[in-house]
Amino acid sequence: MEVLTPKSTIKTTNNIPEIEFERQGNVAKVIRFLKGNPALFILAFMIFVGATLSPVFLTVNNILNVLWIVSVLGIVAMGQTILLITGNFDMSVSYIVGLAGITTVLTQLQGAGLFVSIALGLAAGATVGLLNGILIVLTKANAFLITLGTSILVYSLNLILTQSKTWYSTIDSFLILGRGKLFGLLHYSVLIFLTLGILLQFILKKTIVGRHLFAIGSNPRAAYLSGAPSNKIKLLTYVFCGVTAALAGLVMTSRTGSTVANAGEGIDFESLIACVIGGTSLFGGKGGTVRTIVGVLILGVLSNLLVLLNVPYEAQQIAKGSIFIAVVLIDGQIHKR
Repeated sequence: MEVLTPKSTIKTTNNIPEIEFERQGNVAKVIRFLKGNPALFILAFMIFVGATLSPVFLTVNNILNVLWIVSVLGIVAMGQTILLITGNFDMSVSYIVGLAGITTVLTQLQGAGLFVSIALGLAAGATVGLLNGILIVLTKANAFLITLGTSILVYSLNLILTQSKTWYSTIDSFLILGRGKLFGLLHYSVLIFLTLGILLQFILKKTIVGRHLFAIGSNPRAAYLSGAPSNKIKLLTYVFCGVTAALAGLVMTSRTGSTVANAGEGIDFESLIACVIGGTSLFGGKGGTVRTIVGVLILGVLSNLLVLLNVPYEAQQIAKGSIFIAVVLIDGQIHKR
Protein backbone atom coordinates (compact mmCIF):
# COMPACT_ATOMS: atom_id res chain seq x y z
CA MET A 1 0.00 0.00 0.00
CA GLU A 2 1.34 3.41 -0.92
CA VAL A 3 1.76 5.77 1.99
CA LEU A 4 1.00 9.38 1.17
CA THR A 5 2.93 12.09 2.94
CA PRO A 6 1.03 15.31 3.51
CA LYS A 7 2.37 18.17 1.40
CA SER A 8 2.69 20.33 4.53
CA THR A 9 5.20 17.88 5.99
CA ILE A 10 7.84 17.85 3.27
CA LYS A 11 8.05 20.34 0.44
CA THR A 12 10.69 20.21 -2.23
CA THR A 13 12.53 22.85 -4.14
CA ASN A 14 14.61 21.48 -7.02
CA ASN A 15 14.17 18.03 -5.47
CA ILE A 16 15.87 19.12 -2.20
CA PRO A 17 13.66 18.96 0.91
CA GLU A 18 13.16 22.36 2.54
CA ILE A 19 13.86 20.75 5.91
CA GLU A 20 17.49 20.29 4.79
CA PHE A 21 17.74 24.00 4.07
CA GLU A 22 16.37 24.71 7.53
CA ARG A 23 18.94 22.43 9.16
CA GLN A 24 21.77 24.02 7.22
CA GLY A 25 20.45 27.45 8.15
CA ASN A 26 20.34 26.55 11.84
CA VAL A 27 23.90 25.23 11.74
CA ALA A 28 25.04 28.41 10.01
CA LYS A 29 23.31 30.51 12.67
CA VAL A 30 25.08 28.59 15.43
CA ILE A 31 28.44 29.03 13.70
CA ARG A 32 27.85 32.77 13.24
CA PHE A 33 26.78 33.06 16.87
CA LEU A 34 29.95 31.34 18.11
CA LYS A 35 32.12 33.52 15.86
CA GLY A 36 30.43 36.61 17.23
CA ASN A 37 30.61 35.41 20.84
CA PRO A 38 33.83 33.40 21.24
CA ALA A 39 33.86 34.10 25.00
CA LEU A 40 30.83 31.84 25.44
CA PHE A 41 32.67 29.02 23.70
CA ILE A 42 35.72 29.61 25.91
CA LEU A 43 33.55 29.58 29.05
CA ALA A 44 31.79 26.38 27.99
CA PHE A 45 35.13 24.73 27.23
CA MET A 46 36.56 25.75 30.62
CA ILE A 47 33.49 24.41 32.41
CA PHE A 48 33.91 21.11 30.56
CA VAL A 49 37.61 20.95 31.50
CA GLY A 50 36.82 21.84 35.12
CA ALA A 51 34.13 19.18 35.38
CA THR A 52 36.55 16.63 33.91
CA LEU A 53 39.49 17.45 36.16
CA SER A 54 37.73 18.06 39.46
CA PRO A 55 34.69 16.30 40.96
CA VAL A 56 34.05 19.35 43.14
CA PHE A 57 33.93 21.85 40.29
CA LEU A 58 30.28 21.50 39.23
CA THR A 59 28.80 21.24 42.72
CA VAL A 60 26.21 23.88 43.61
CA ASN A 61 28.28 25.22 46.50
CA ASN A 62 31.33 25.69 44.32
CA ILE A 63 29.39 27.43 41.54
CA LEU A 64 27.74 29.82 44.01
CA ASN A 65 31.11 30.45 45.61
CA VAL A 66 32.63 31.40 42.24
CA LEU A 67 29.78 33.85 41.60
CA TRP A 68 30.23 35.38 45.05
CA ILE A 69 33.97 35.80 44.65
CA VAL A 70 33.75 37.46 41.21
CA SER A 71 30.86 39.77 42.08
CA VAL A 72 33.17 42.56 43.29
CA LEU A 73 35.23 42.39 40.10
CA GLY A 74 32.04 42.19 38.06
CA ILE A 75 30.58 45.38 39.55
CA VAL A 76 33.80 47.28 38.78
CA ALA A 77 33.85 45.82 35.26
CA MET A 78 30.34 47.15 34.55
CA GLY A 79 31.53 50.74 34.84
CA GLN A 80 34.74 49.94 33.01
CA THR A 81 32.73 48.46 30.12
CA ILE A 82 30.74 51.66 29.63
CA LEU A 83 33.97 53.65 29.51
CA LEU A 84 35.63 51.25 27.07
CA ILE A 85 32.69 51.51 24.67
CA THR A 86 33.34 55.27 24.49
CA GLY A 87 37.05 54.62 23.88
CA ASN A 88 38.17 55.47 27.43
CA PHE A 89 39.09 53.59 30.61
CA ASP A 90 39.87 54.23 34.25
CA MET A 91 43.01 53.08 36.04
CA SER A 92 42.00 54.65 39.36
CA VAL A 93 39.19 52.16 40.11
CA SER A 94 41.48 50.05 42.32
CA TYR A 95 41.96 52.77 44.89
CA ILE A 96 38.42 54.13 44.52
CA VAL A 97 37.39 50.70 45.83
CA GLY A 98 39.56 51.32 48.88
CA LEU A 99 38.51 54.96 49.28
CA ALA A 100 34.80 54.07 49.33
CA GLY A 101 35.32 51.46 52.04
CA ILE A 102 37.53 53.77 54.08
CA THR A 103 35.06 56.66 53.84
CA THR A 104 32.18 54.42 54.89
CA VAL A 105 33.96 52.84 57.85
CA LEU A 106 35.53 56.06 59.15
CA THR A 107 32.22 57.91 59.01
CA GLN A 108 30.64 55.03 60.92
CA LEU A 109 33.33 55.42 63.56
CA GLN A 110 32.38 59.11 63.76
CA GLY A 111 28.78 58.18 64.51
CA ALA A 112 27.20 58.22 61.04
CA GLY A 113 24.31 55.82 60.46
CA LEU A 114 24.20 52.98 57.94
CA PHE A 115 22.62 54.81 55.01
CA VAL A 116 24.55 58.04 55.54
CA SER A 117 27.89 56.19 55.63
CA ILE A 118 27.00 54.22 52.50
CA ALA A 119 25.92 57.40 50.69
CA LEU A 120 29.21 59.09 51.61
CA GLY A 121 31.18 56.08 50.37
CA LEU A 122 29.40 56.22 47.01
CA ALA A 123 29.86 59.99 46.88
CA ALA A 124 33.62 59.55 47.34
CA GLY A 125 33.74 57.35 44.25
CA ALA A 126 31.56 59.75 42.26
CA THR A 127 33.86 62.64 43.22
CA VAL A 128 36.98 60.90 41.93
CA GLY A 129 35.11 59.93 38.76
CA LEU A 130 34.03 63.53 38.28
CA LEU A 131 37.63 64.70 38.73
CA ASN A 132 38.81 62.20 36.13
CA GLY A 133 36.11 63.27 33.70
CA ILE A 134 36.77 66.99 34.10
CA LEU A 135 40.53 66.59 33.62
CA ILE A 136 40.11 64.42 30.52
CA VAL A 137 37.37 66.52 28.91
CA LEU A 138 39.12 69.85 29.54
CA THR A 139 42.70 68.83 28.72
CA LYS A 140 41.97 66.17 26.04
CA ALA A 141 44.91 64.33 27.60
CA ASN A 142 45.48 60.58 27.50
CA ALA A 143 42.92 58.85 29.74
CA PHE A 144 45.40 56.20 30.84
CA LEU A 145 47.91 58.76 32.12
CA ILE A 146 45.31 61.01 33.75
CA THR A 147 43.59 58.19 35.64
CA LEU A 148 46.94 56.64 36.55
CA GLY A 149 47.88 59.97 38.12
CA THR A 150 44.61 60.24 40.04
CA SER A 151 45.04 56.65 41.25
CA ILE A 152 48.31 57.69 42.92
CA LEU A 153 46.59 60.68 44.51
CA VAL A 154 43.70 58.55 45.77
CA TYR A 155 46.07 55.93 47.18
CA SER A 156 47.98 58.65 49.01
CA LEU A 157 44.68 59.95 50.41
CA ASN A 158 43.79 56.42 51.52
CA LEU A 159 47.09 56.13 53.40
CA ILE A 160 46.50 59.46 55.12
CA LEU A 161 42.93 58.61 56.12
CA THR A 162 43.77 55.16 57.46
CA GLN A 163 47.18 56.11 58.90
CA SER A 164 48.29 52.82 57.29
CA LYS A 165 46.06 50.88 59.69
CA THR A 166 43.15 48.49 59.33
CA TRP A 167 39.78 49.92 60.32
CA TYR A 168 36.67 47.92 61.19
CA SER A 169 32.98 48.58 60.57
CA THR A 170 30.88 49.31 63.66
CA ILE A 171 27.44 48.60 62.14
CA ASP A 172 26.53 44.92 61.99
CA SER A 173 23.75 45.43 59.41
CA PHE A 174 26.33 46.84 57.00
CA LEU A 175 27.82 43.35 56.72
CA ILE A 176 24.64 42.08 55.07
CA LEU A 177 25.60 43.80 51.80
CA GLY A 178 28.62 41.56 51.30
CA ARG A 179 27.65 38.45 53.27
CA GLY A 180 23.85 38.30 53.07
CA LYS A 181 21.99 35.86 50.83
CA LEU A 182 18.61 35.91 49.15
CA PHE A 183 16.58 32.99 50.54
CA GLY A 184 19.82 31.77 52.09
CA LEU A 185 21.14 30.79 48.66
CA LEU A 186 22.38 33.59 46.38
CA HIS A 187 24.49 36.44 47.76
CA TYR A 188 23.08 39.94 47.38
CA SER A 189 26.34 41.07 45.79
CA VAL A 190 25.83 38.54 42.98
CA LEU A 191 22.32 39.88 42.41
CA ILE A 192 23.69 43.43 42.26
CA PHE A 193 26.33 42.37 39.73
CA LEU A 194 23.97 40.47 37.42
CA THR A 195 21.10 42.97 37.67
CA LEU A 196 23.44 45.85 36.91
CA GLY A 197 24.77 44.03 33.87
CA ILE A 198 21.30 43.30 32.46
CA LEU A 199 20.01 46.84 33.03
CA LEU A 200 23.07 48.40 31.43
CA GLN A 201 22.76 46.05 28.45
CA PHE A 202 19.19 47.28 27.94
CA ILE A 203 20.38 50.90 28.07
CA LEU A 204 23.17 50.20 25.59
CA LYS A 205 20.95 48.44 23.06
CA LYS A 206 17.56 50.10 23.43
CA THR A 207 18.10 53.76 24.30
CA ILE A 208 19.48 56.85 22.60
CA VAL A 209 22.09 57.12 25.37
CA GLY A 210 23.42 53.72 24.36
CA ARG A 211 23.57 54.74 20.71
CA HIS A 212 25.50 57.86 21.67
CA LEU A 213 27.98 55.79 23.69
CA PHE A 214 28.75 53.51 20.74
CA ALA A 215 28.90 56.45 18.33
CA ILE A 216 31.41 58.31 20.50
CA GLY A 217 33.60 55.22 20.69
CA SER A 218 33.37 54.43 16.98
CA ASN A 219 33.84 57.92 15.55
CA PRO A 220 34.01 60.82 18.03
CA ARG A 221 34.00 63.46 15.29
CA ALA A 222 30.94 62.04 13.57
CA ALA A 223 29.16 61.67 16.91
CA TYR A 224 29.82 65.33 17.70
CA LEU A 225 28.58 66.50 14.31
CA SER A 226 25.43 64.40 14.69
CA GLY A 227 24.54 66.27 17.86
CA ALA A 228 25.68 63.80 20.53
CA PRO A 229 26.67 65.65 23.73
CA SER A 230 30.09 64.00 23.74
CA ASN A 231 31.74 65.91 26.58
CA LYS A 232 28.73 65.56 28.85
CA ILE A 233 28.48 61.84 28.18
CA LYS A 234 32.21 61.33 28.81
CA LEU A 235 31.90 63.20 32.09
CA LEU A 236 28.90 61.14 33.19
CA THR A 237 30.52 57.83 32.22
CA TYR A 238 33.53 58.60 34.42
CA VAL A 239 31.23 59.51 37.31
CA PHE A 240 29.32 56.29 36.76
CA CYS A 241 32.55 54.26 36.69
CA GLY A 242 33.57 55.90 39.97
CA VAL A 243 30.22 54.99 41.52
CA THR A 244 30.40 51.34 40.43
CA ALA A 245 33.96 51.08 41.79
CA ALA A 246 32.75 52.61 45.06
CA LEU A 247 29.82 50.17 45.18
CA ALA A 248 32.27 47.31 44.72
CA GLY A 249 34.35 48.79 47.54
CA LEU A 250 31.31 48.79 49.85
CA VAL A 251 30.63 45.15 48.99
CA MET A 252 34.27 44.21 49.61
CA THR A 253 34.38 46.10 52.91
CA SER A 254 31.11 44.62 54.16
CA ARG A 255 32.35 41.17 53.17
CA THR A 256 35.45 41.41 55.35
CA GLY A 257 34.10 43.88 57.90
CA SER A 258 37.27 45.96 57.56
CA THR A 259 39.19 48.14 55.14
CA VAL A 260 42.78 49.12 54.32
CA ALA A 261 44.41 51.66 52.03
CA ASN A 262 45.20 49.21 49.21
CA ALA A 263 41.88 47.34 49.20
CA GLY A 264 41.03 46.54 45.59
CA GLU A 265 44.61 46.74 44.38
CA GLY A 266 44.97 45.12 40.94
CA ILE A 267 41.28 45.20 40.12
CA ASP A 268 41.93 47.87 37.47
CA PHE A 269 43.77 45.45 35.18
CA GLU A 270 41.52 42.51 36.05
CA SER A 271 38.42 44.51 35.11
CA LEU A 272 40.01 45.41 31.77
CA ILE A 273 40.89 41.75 31.18
CA ALA A 274 37.31 40.71 31.90
CA CYS A 275 35.90 43.34 29.54
CA VAL A 276 38.21 42.50 26.65
CA ILE A 277 37.84 38.72 27.07
CA GLY A 278 34.08 39.24 26.93
CA GLY A 279 34.36 41.07 23.63
CA THR A 280 34.50 44.77 24.52
CA SER A 281 37.20 46.47 22.49
CA LEU A 282 39.96 48.59 24.02
CA PHE A 283 39.56 50.90 21.02
CA GLY A 284 35.93 51.75 21.64
CA GLY A 285 32.67 51.35 19.73
CA LYS A 286 32.15 47.65 20.48
CA GLY A 287 31.03 45.65 23.49
CA GLY A 288 28.32 45.07 26.04
CA THR A 289 27.82 44.38 29.72
CA VAL A 290 26.38 40.89 29.18
CA ARG A 291 29.58 40.06 27.32
CA THR A 292 31.53 41.39 30.27
CA ILE A 293 29.57 39.13 32.62
CA VAL A 294 30.86 36.21 30.53
CA GLY A 295 34.40 37.59 30.71
CA VAL A 296 34.18 37.93 34.48
CA LEU A 297 32.93 34.35 34.76
CA ILE A 298 35.83 33.12 32.62
CA LEU A 299 38.31 34.69 35.04
CA GLY A 300 36.39 33.33 38.01
CA VAL A 301 36.23 29.81 36.62
CA LEU A 302 39.93 29.94 35.71
CA SER A 303 40.96 31.05 39.20
CA ASN A 304 38.67 28.52 40.85
CA LEU A 305 39.96 25.67 38.72
CA LEU A 306 43.60 26.59 39.38
CA VAL A 307 42.89 26.61 43.13
CA LEU A 308 41.11 23.26 42.99
CA LEU A 309 44.11 21.83 41.14
CA ASN A 310 46.50 23.27 43.77
CA VAL A 311 48.34 25.44 41.25
CA PRO A 312 50.70 27.89 43.07
CA TYR A 313 49.55 31.51 43.36
CA GLU A 314 52.50 32.73 41.32
CA ALA A 315 51.51 30.49 38.42
CA GLN A 316 47.94 31.76 38.68
CA GLN A 317 49.14 35.33 38.26
CA ILE A 318 51.33 34.33 35.31
CA ALA A 319 48.27 32.73 33.68
CA LYS A 320 46.18 35.89 34.16
CA GLY A 321 48.96 38.12 32.85
CA SER A 322 49.45 35.91 29.80
CA ILE A 323 45.73 35.97 29.06
CA PHE A 324 45.69 39.77 29.31
CA ILE A 325 48.57 40.12 26.85
CA ALA A 326 46.93 37.65 24.47
CA VAL A 327 43.53 39.36 24.44
CA VAL A 328 45.11 42.80 23.98
CA LEU A 329 47.12 41.54 20.98
CA ILE A 330 44.06 39.85 19.47
CA ASP A 331 41.93 42.95 20.03
CA GLY A 332 44.62 45.07 18.37
CA GLN A 333 44.71 42.80 15.32
CA ILE A 334 40.93 42.83 15.01
CA HIS A 335 40.90 46.62 15.26
CA LYS A 336 43.39 46.92 12.37
CA ARG A 337 41.12 45.01 9.99
